[in-house]
Amino acid sequence: MTTRPTRPIRRNLHTGRERRRGSLPVLARLGLVLATAFLVLFPAGAAQAATGEGMDSYTAAYDLQKDGSVQVRERITWRFPAGEERHGIFRNIIVRMGVSGQDGKYRYYDMTDVAVSSPSGAPDAFQVSDNGAAREIRIGSADQYTSGTQVYDVSYTLHNVLNPIAGQDGAANTVEFFYNVFGTNEFTPRDKVSVTVNAPAASTKVLCYQGAAGATTPCQGTTGNPSTFSAASLASGDAMTVVASYPATAFDNPRPDIRDGSSDTSLGSGAASAANAAAWVGGIGAPVVALAVMGTLVWTRGRDERYADVTPGLTPAAGTAAEAPTTRGGRTVVAVQFQPPAGVQPGMVGTIIDETANPIDVSATIIDLAVRGYLRIEEVDGSGPFSRTDWNLTQLPPPADDRLLPYERKLLDGIFASRGDVVALSELKNHFASTLKSIQSAMYEEVVRRHWFRSSPQVQRGVWQGLGLALAVIGGLILFYGRGAIQAVLGSGFTGGVALGVGLLLAGGITWILGGRMAAKTAEGSAVLAQSLGFKEYLTTAEAGQIAFEEASNIFSRYLPYAVVFGVADRWAKTFADVARAAEAANQPLIMPTWYVWSGNVFPDFTSIANGVDSFSTTSTGTFTSTPGSSGASGFGGGGFSGGGGGGSSSGSW
Repeated sequence: MTTRPTRPIRRNLHTGRERRRGSLPVLARLGLVLATAFLVLFPAGAAQAATGEGMDSYTAAYDLQKDGSVQVRERITWRFPAGEERHGIFRNIIVRMGVSGQDGKYRYYDMTDVAVSSPSGAPDAFQVSDNGAAREIRIGSADQYTSGTQVYDVSYTLHNVLNPIAGQDGAANTVEFFYNVFGTNEFTPRDKVSVTVNAPAASTKVLCYQGAAGATTPCQGTTGNPSTFSAASLASGDAMTVVASYPATAFDNPRPDIRDGSSDTSLGSGAASAANAAAWVGGIGAPVVALAVMGTLVWTRGRDERYADVTPGLTPAAGTAAEAPTTRGGRTVVAVQFQPPAGVQPGMVGTIIDETANPIDVSATIIDLAVRGYLRIEEVDGSGPFSRTDWNLTQLPPPADDRLLPYERKLLDGIFASRGDVVALSELKNHFASTLKSIQSAMYEEVVRRHWFRSSPQVQRGVWQGLGLALAVIGGLILFYGRGAIQAVLGSGFTGGVALGVGLLLAGGITWILGGRMAAKTAEGSAVLAQSLGFKEYLTTAEAGQIAFEEASNIFSRYLPYAVVFGVADRWAKTFADVARAAEAANQPLIMPTWYVWSGNVFPDFTSIANGVDSFSTTSTGTFTSTPGSSGASGFGGGGFSGGGGGGSSSGSW
């Protein structure tokens, strides 16, 4: 009998608002995070690709013994990564392999007599341990480093490696040495490989194969005693297999060592069964626990507080708010408010509405600062047929009766401090993103200072969504990468990796979604929200007849930044177009604002100014968030860099 081993929310640019609580860009982010996590977890492979780590040469002598064992002597010339220090190398020698046509059984090659030395003087202490289906020989010391090119001599004995080959009469007429010098899991490039096989008799025929799994690409092999084999330029993942046939009479009736169990582990099927049970419990339990815990947290801490005995939109009398009873949850009741909340700027209104300091809130703040006299916005038409409108921002002397909030000061300084008193909006492109983050952070600090939130809503969301992302990353690593590593320890009987990975991915998604609802407003914040939504109701329903001519120009300018935040600037402009026509008919023409300079060929009206401001807000949000892109160079032509491509592998050194 012949026994052979087997191979082993669309965003509205007009309004700039987006509801963050329901968004879940998990898959896009997860892909980026998994790639990053892989490079972090497997840095040796990335370094190898970047620095040319590999074997300059591998020379091995396989001395076949009459009892069917083989004494192996290896000389490995190892090239460590340029400019880096490592502790040493490791060799994984397969000692368990499945048997063709025999499920639940494996072939065992007992490994003994391990010895290591280094003619080049590299640290040669070693440890031998189980590593799944292999025995790992880890060479080097955790307290010492080595670098450059080093030589290692490794020797060991493998038992029961020969295959008796039966003839037509059923008797073993020949014996084969059919052995993988390297498996397809060898990811270290090998420049030159030379193998000799010594035996009690000369070989009668030989074969040599190299390449990926299943490849029939030949390498060099010659018969005799010794038989010789060689290969050059074995790339990452290339195997090398040698076959030598001998007369059966040269050996003492060798037999393979066939055992019950899994070829992938030394722990046995019991460990795999226990791990399977734990993985399935974890896979099913993780999303259930995540849903229960996060659901409880959202119900008890993630819902907005409200004053219990106060009309929505109102607050208790001064000095009594701290003692006023509150409740959680409930629908926000909106009543029309004819003015914005007292002392609440447009950027703050935008932040309280969706609990996020969006770029549109920053753009509205610029418009509000212009209305208040801190700067002037002036349209600048391009000269070419395909050119775009730009805007000059001109800093003005600050009004004596107004004060800036910290985030407003950061905004003005970010625009003008290093660029002078006149700055084109286009000049900020690719240079303002870091300043924008600082301004947004100051806006979150401002809503906490005003006691609308107990802590930054960005931080509240970020902590829980970060936990969700971590769970999803772990689940993804187990699902896509970790199953093989676990099976290497527990064996192919372990099948719970998919359940555990999917379960953690689901738990991460649940935590991410519900974590986005953890930014709860205080009762004071809920009151401001109700007032803000009531003011939005006014802007969307106001009629021209409700606005007095003598107040119209001032009201138009004061409320326009809020209309931009709410996304109703066009509706507000149409209302004032009606007001202007009525005022003209009454011989009381309205005065046009001076804080915005229109570039049109005719006299501006409220509609043209509102359209210009709306266009400015849309353009500025893109300008503020823009960052420089890559050069677009090809990775083949010198534009590539470590970590800039895709994929990676690790092997060989530690």
